[in-house]
Amino acid sequence: MGSPRKTSFSGIDMIEKGNLVKNLQSLIRIPSFMDSTAVSKWIKNELEGLGYEVWSDSDGNLIAETGKGPGFILNAHMDTVEAGDGWKHDPFGGEIENERIYGRGASDCKAGIASMLEIARYFKKNPPERRVVFTFTAYEEGYPLEKNGLYKILPKLKNIEKGLILEPTTKGSKIGIAFGCRGSMRYRLEINGRKGHSAYLPHSANPIYLLPGFLGALSSAPSRKLKIPSIGAEIEDANTVTEVRAHEGRNVVPSKCVVSIDRRALPDELPEEYYETLKSICRKSLGTRFRLRQLSGMQGYLFEDRDFIDMCSDAVKSAGFMPEPRFEMARIDGCILYNFAKIGTFMMGPGDIGQAHQLDEYCEIEGLVKATEAVLNVILFNHE
Repeated sequence: MGSPRKTSFSGIDMIEKGNLVKNLQSLIRIPSFMDSTAVSKWIKNELEGLGYEVWSDSDGNLIAETGKGPGFILNAHMDTVEAGDGWKHDPFGGEIENERIYGRGASDCKAGIASMLEIARYFKKNPPERRVVFTFTAYEEGYPLEKNGLYKILPKLKNIEKGLILEPTTKGSKIGIAFGCRGSMRYRLEINGRKGHSAYLPHSANPIYLLPGFLGALSSAPSRKLKIPSIGAEIEDANTVTEVRAHEGRNVVPSKCVVSIDRRALPDELPEEYYETLKSICRKSLGTRFRLRQLSGMQGYLFEDRDFIDMCSDAVKSAGFMPEPRFEMARIDGCILYNFAKIGTFMMGPGDIGQAHQLDEYCEIEGLVKATEAVLNVILFNHE
């Protein structure tokens, strides 16, 4: 790969811990479950205060950039899951305890936004040699492709070579570098029966009794596997039944049993392909007594760029942490950039994915600082 990269940059000292902590606290204090407009407005004001021109749309998606030439994209989503009840800490307080910042979105994914804002501040004082594009997007948490903020702004993203998705990958002294993910597909199966009084069973047909046959056929279907040489691992696809509903009354044989199916597919599988496979499983186990619908589908991706993996690993080491290249088993927005815009990205950012969606979610302050330095290093290395 040529001469060794620099191990530090004078500008790295300009990453300010106080800014990162303050910005993450401010972001946590603005709820963004299902509606990102308030937090989007705050981010836009911060960027404009730094001197950026900011593009926005009606959903609150934001784009800002600096520099010229081929682009390097940074992305983080603004929405969170619902806070829920049972917190010890105020989910919107941004409280600090034992060098951790607590609150909904602290790791997923407002830490990534705080990092991007600090990097944006850095580049206003130290202009990059090439273009850096900052995107802050809405509707990532569980929304269909057509609603996803990153997907909606794709036409605005021009001449971008590669980038990073700042989802949480930092745990302890390690920073994960995810270079692909499985696809995510969801299906709704209705098993049809005949409604009737539970005292007069010959006049009804219970669809629940057909469920074991389907579950057996689904679980025994052969799985596919894929070897990933760069990490010496093998991954496989997976199907999970996540919901079963058939309630029509305690003394009523239901007319249908509704089953939700979640599929995690290998990167090369299209959603339409598995729909036909699943339909065949249904026919064999249920005959004609079913209706199957695909609710959503997102193909996975694999961007196993060895040079970029090494660059990100060197950047993590330069920040004093250990790199952990990996393939992500859950879906990440990198698949949108790769499959629809041919932009290769990795997922790498502050926060612990194990904290995502948890009560008393937190982000380690040390990890926030080191991951921000690592992401900045990646951009600087990429511009050498």
